Amino acid sequence: MLYEKIDHGVEQLSVNRLHGSANAFLLAALSEQLGRLMVVLSPTEKEARTIFSDLSLFLGGDKVFLYPPWDIQSTEMFALQRDVELVRMEILTRLLADEPAVIVAPLKALMQKVVPRSLLDAYLEIISPGGEIPREDLVAKLIAGGYQRTTLVEEKGAFSLRGHVLDIFPPMENQPLRLEFDGDDLESVRTFDPASQRSTGRQDAFVLSPVREVIFSEDRRQMALQNIRSRAKTLELPRNVREQLSEMIDAGLSASLNPLFLPLFYESLDPVSSQSAPLFSSTETEKPGAATTALQLGSFFNYLPGNCLLVLDDALALENAGQSIENEIDRSLLKAKREEKFYLEREASYVSRSSFLKELRRFQRMILEGLSLDRRPEFLSGGASDSLPDKAESLFLPLETDPGFGDLHRGPGNEDTLLSPLIERIRPWLQTGMLVTFFCSGRESLQRMRHLLENYELPVRLPEGSLLDEALRYPGPGELSLREGRLSRSFLFPDLNLAVISEEELFGKKITGRRVRSAREGYFLRSFGDLKEGDYVVHKDHGIGLYQGLHKLNVGGIENDFLLLSYSSGDKLYLPVDRLDQISRYIGPDNYVPKVDKLGGTSWDAVRERVKKSIREVAEELVAIYAAREIMERRSFAPPDAVYEEFCAAFSYDETPDQARAIEDIHVDMNSAKPMDRLVCGDAGFGKTEVAMRAAFRTVMDGRQVAVLVPTTILAEQHYETFGSRMKNYPIRIEALNRFRNKAEQSAVLEGLRKGQVDIVIGTHRLLSKDVTFKNLGLVVIDEEQRFGVSHKEKLKKLRTLVDVLTLSATPIPRTLHLSLVGIRDLSIINTPPEDRQTIKTYVLEFNEEIIRDAIRGELARNGQVFFLHDRVKSIYTMARFVEKLVPEAEISVVHGQMKPKEIEDAMGRFLRKECNVLVCTTIIGSGLDIPTANTILINRADRFGLAQLYQIRGRVGRSSEEAYAYLLVPKGMLLSRDAQKRLQVIVDFSEPGSGFRIASSDMEIRGGGNLLGTSQSGHVSAVGYELYTELMEKTIREIKGEAMPEEEVVPEIHLGLPAFIPEEYMADVHRRLVTYKRISTADSDEELAEIREELADCFGYLPPEVANLLDVIRLRNRLKELRARKMGYDSKQLFIFFCADTPVEPERILALARRKFRGLRLTPDYKLYIPLPGLQGNEILPAAGEVLRLLS
Repeated sequence: MLYEKIDHGVEQLSVNRLHGSANAFLLAALSEQLGRLMVVLSPTEKEARTIFSDLSLFLGGDKVFLYPPWDIQSTEMFALQRDVELVRMEILTRLLADEPAVIVAPLKALMQKVVPRSLLDAYLEIISPGGEIPREDLVAKLIAGGYQRTTLVEEKGAFSLRGHVLDIFPPMENQPLRLEFDGDDLESVRTFDPASQRSTGRQDAFVLSPVREVIFSEDRRQMALQNIRSRAKTLELPRNVREQLSEMIDAGLSASLNPLFLPLFYESLDPVSSQSAPLFSSTETEKPGAATTALQLGSFFNYLPGNCLLVLDDALALENAGQSIENEIDRSLLKAKREEKFYLEREASYVSRSSFLKELRRFQRMILEGLSLDRRPEFLSGGASDSLPDKAESLFLPLETDPGFGDLHRGPGNEDTLLSPLIERIRPWLQTGMLVTFFCSGRESLQRMRHLLENYELPVRLPEGSLLDEALRYPGPGELSLREGRLSRSFLFPDLNLAVISEEELFGKKITGRRVRSAREGYFLRSFGDLKEGDYVVHKDHGIGLYQGLHKLNVGGIENDFLLLSYSSGDKLYLPVDRLDQISRYIGPDNYVPKVDKLGGTSWDAVRERVKKSIREVAEELVAIYAAREIMERRSFAPPDAVYEEFCAAFSYDETPDQARAIEDIHVDMNSAKPMDRLVCGDAGFGKTEVAMRAAFRTVMDGRQVAVLVPTTILAEQHYETFGSRMKNYPIRIEALNRFRNKAEQSAVLEGLRKGQVDIVIGTHRLLSKDVTFKNLGLVVIDEEQRFGVSHKEKLKKLRTLVDVLTLSATPIPRTLHLSLVGIRDLSIINTPPEDRQTIKTYVLEFNEEIIRDAIRGELARNGQVFFLHDRVKSIYTMARFVEKLVPEAEISVVHGQMKPKEIEDAMGRFLRKECNVLVCTTIIGSGLDIPTANTILINRADRFGLAQLYQIRGRVGRSSEEAYAYLLVPKGMLLSRDAQKRLQVIVDFSEPGSGFRIASSDMEIRGGGNLLGTSQSGHVSAVGYELYTELMEKTIREIKGEAMPEEEVVPEIHLGLPAFIPEEYMADVHRRLVTYKRISTADSDEELAEIREELADCFGYLPPEVANLLDVIRLRNRLKELRARKMGYDSKQLFIFFCADTPVEPERILALARRKFRGLRLTPDYKLYIPLPGLQGNEILPAAGEVLRLLS
């Protein structure tokens, strides 16, 4: 009936609003039947996100779009919101392409004005291979449309021009595109993977659209400057305010302007010329290339086709939201006026209420009614002439939609499992022929739910296709099916014989987010690409020096690239780029400054030998511990049961693949008769604690006790909170033992441990005291073992011979070292960042008392906590007093690095226990803290921080399901440098912790100074650098294990008189060149070199002769290594090869060469081979050298 009424063209239809996700299911079914555009208008962003998520689940993500609003926090000039802008532009472009879809938008988004339709239409261009497109014109168009020029294209809205190759990522595309030109002729368009940068397929055509609502031109720049002058004069503002805005636009920083100032570029704000301008102009035209005239901003409705169906979700809530939005805007404008700031009137950026209603009247409407009132909401009535018709039809859908699963939660200690009450509801539904569908958040959750349901002897099906198709055609009989996807709320449609259950409603909501993509290169390789002049590097033979840049030198008339390294006493070393495998970037403990070596000195050899000796001792100790444990036995743990599965299902995130592997490794250990001694390595926030909690839960469920040992009191308190929160629904007693507990409390805990009444105890080294005894200790979890003292470590070693031990470490371990440790150390690596937690809403704002006050009070109003970061110890107490005056009701603590450790611990403890709610601090809070209730951070002088530092600090918030806010404060009236502005733009763009991880990892330092394998080796790591240290560790372990070790590696020198380098015009970015040089020089097989050759041709176009030469030289080098040759050269008369005494080349082969191929060939007693090859030309030398080596092999 609903479809018939809509299809027959009823102007306005009111339908009773359904509960939970039933609304989305109803709209999805209607959209499928109608086959035309539907726009769903929600009161708030949160409601819009929920219905968008549910609609995407039912219709598929490619058919549903969320149109976001500008998040205008204030009238400040900075408001970096590139991610919002990209999505808005993508949706406006899709509307012009007339694609049938469902668009969900919060009211605020539709009230905000947009780029004029005709202007966007004029910019759009369909680009396909085979035509002529002047590259310079195309680049100019990209810049006008807001695309940012980058070295590598990884994000939407970026482009990169490298010779004949143009990479671009338009908003409408799922993958970036690679355009290859021959002159100005476009030869091909290929999609490519942003992670590997390799092409993935061909594309026939694409739509080029802008990525910014300001489509820039010189005329628009002039209009903006004129408008600023005119408006500033009207507002009687000081000259410096006017000049500051003008400077921003002149400096090309318009992309960072507050969206409130969008009208500056399109509408004349001169009172005389704008008196007769209409509010909306849907008929204005602008031809490409024509002089820019004053255009009026449009409304979102200008982009909608006439047959669009508008769905108004809850009229009363929309009314309240509309009033709230208008009030919020007016409040900020009044504030701007009071503070004598530049601002535009509300009408310049927002659609007025009467105009909004006029626009609504142009379309067919369906109103989902919430609470019924006798009066019509004012928002939908406006003035008498504007009101929506009262003669609208109504339709009541008599559907029971709320199955009431929200109350099916079990309290602590209840013996029934969580699913039992639900199963009692499901069985009758199945008997009456209903289709019962469970939605599980991920593949892991789906398999777990399948296992749980099968325990109740309920057959489960995993269907293909969409639920919508299945439900509308379902014939019966009763069936239980599982599907993957996130559903906000369960619902019941008896008329359709359908029950849909959300797993998250039963076990708690899981945090949504996008997976981060894999890194392009390994950590050391990325780190090498970040080298800057003055950085420390390590040469395997010459020790630690300083990198002084990439230099082009002409030697004997041949030009090549060299790395310049400087050593002490002014010594210099020019290293050919084909020998970059000999050096690495120096990475050592935090803030450690290494000593630069002397070129040709003996100190470096002594240091290397000392480090090798220490590594051997550590490795031998590991082998001894492992061997001792191999002969021990204990009763294996009871296998995981349904209760354990439920515990896992209640985890707030989907397990990452690495997490799942680590959990499985631990299960295998616990199933075995041999005690576990496993090390789990993973960066902070990668989910090590959850892995440990699952092992602890399984231990307790088997009737054994768990001790969690941590290095600091704060960590003990934090783990106590985390374990307690995670296990609150189970009959498990968890206690903490540290100096925050008084003597009586400690005695009670000790008594509970002796009697077996305490299941899990979490504490510092206090747990190693003699008075701590357990009734049945089954597992010890050690967090960051290397931070304990020597005496404590000895006790831990003894523990390893008694019980199962699980050690957690945040030190990253390279994959090669991990592989070499197999059979010596049970090791699980968690390298995958977690699914993103809540997106952190990030604002860049000028320092402003009202913003600071509102931000703090907003967080306190939801019983949260606030970090206020002020990184100047001298004035930190003054800042704390300032915050106290602003927000007198706040409880404030101060923490900085110059306090005594006990004072820091006490202050942090107060914050952790929620005894204070605002922590004024320095960057001391940068890592290791996990406080889920702290979800607002204000960072003063954000312009002074580096990118990785900003990312790490901001990561202190957004660690729970609460929405998180980060305010990056810059001084009032400050014009930021381009670098600072770029840093802040990037940190705002990467609002999701998962995607931002690559920012932090590219600048990461080794935490704690080489705490490898749970042993402190910081002195040795600082002596040789982390990369060489891990290499030495790997070799030593292989030796101890008795593996065949290669002889001391030969590093051949090659002098063939050929240019072999990467020309700057082929690869302009020096960092990219460094990474490529390093990759080429470390390639040790023909397959690797072929892959690099393919990748270069794909990413940068045809290989120049110099690059082809470089790849061939490395191929020769690899052959020379196999033949144990230390040098090869050509002097225009002969090719010479100098071998080591232990060369595998057989004398018979050399004799055969002399007889059959090269008359005059000589071999000297010191293994030097001279082959006469006079007069070879440049392109003949490499093939000839390659042929000689082939014949010798």
